[in-house]
Amino acid sequence: MALVKYLKLENIHAHCRIETKEALLDYLSWLGSASGIPVPQKELKKKLLEREMTMSTGIGNGVGIPHSLIPGIDGLQAFVITLQDPIPYESIDEQPVFVVVGLFGSPSSPKLSLRTLATLGRIFRDTGFIQSLWKAKDPETIYQMLSDKEHQKY
Repeated sequence: MALVKYLKLENIHAHCRIETKEALLDYLSWLGSASGIPVPQKELKKKLLEREMTMSTGIGNGVGIPHSLIPGIDGLQAFVITLQDPIPYESIDEQPVFVVVGLFGSPSSPKLSLRTLATLGRIFRDTGFIQSLWKAKDPETIYQMLSDKEHQKY
């Protein structure tokens, strides 16, 4: 388990009305701070923006995976946000994003974050699954879909 182990139901937000990448990163950093990450929201957002400057975390097929290693975090914390409408994201395929998985990990365990990113890369090759995830109505359904997909053999 490289994702759902670090994903709490309260960290899943469905059909959010967010209109820009900047607003998305602001919301994700707020969620991180509100979830108990011992780092101010402003610092979390700064780290996400720095990562985006290196290379967009839009992996294609409508999916964004903004992530950063943050000193002070224990392990890994995951967040899932589905958007009401797709937003421009500078993705590798130049398509807008509508499903977002945000990750905040510890610099002392970067392999944990890399394993999770690899799992997400496999999960999000399936465009039908991405569409179904986007259409899911509630956090419970999204969690179950991700759990089931993660446990499939690739």
